[in-house]
Amino acid sequence: MAKPDSMLYYAQWCWCWCFAVVGLVLLGSCSREPKLYPVSGSISLDGQPVSDGDILFLSADGARGPDPGQIKNGKYELKTTAGSKRVQISVSKIRPGGARGAGGEPVPEEYIPARFNLESELTADVQKAAENVANFDLKSK
Repeated sequence: MAKPDSMLYYAQWCWCWCFAVVGLVLLGSCSREPKLYPVSGSISLDGQPVSDGDILFLSADGARGPDPGQIKNGKYELKTTAGSKRVQISVSKIRPGGARGAGGEPVPEEYIPARFNLESELTADVQKAAENVANFDLKSK
């Protein structure tokens, strides 16, 4: 390194500080997670609470992967980013005389209509500064 009283010495220190600052800025921006907001609500099918299942909140613009939650006794809670969401609800149960697996065991079958899961028509709007409650009263017909 150059002598402390030379211009080269100060230039080298300036470059070191610049690289350190740029590195910290890049490190901070890469590790920043999006802000998540709580959402809760109830889910019923034909007036009856959905016992157990799964719920997904998907970004309407597809910019982020789904945020999942579990349905227990007709209620759910999850965290997701703010904005408009497409909602998918999936609930399955074993039907008497229904599908069987390779070993003959009963296989759970989806009983929520496709318009509420894979072909979902459901939406929710998650706000940053609000209590986010999204209830879904589904009709099978």
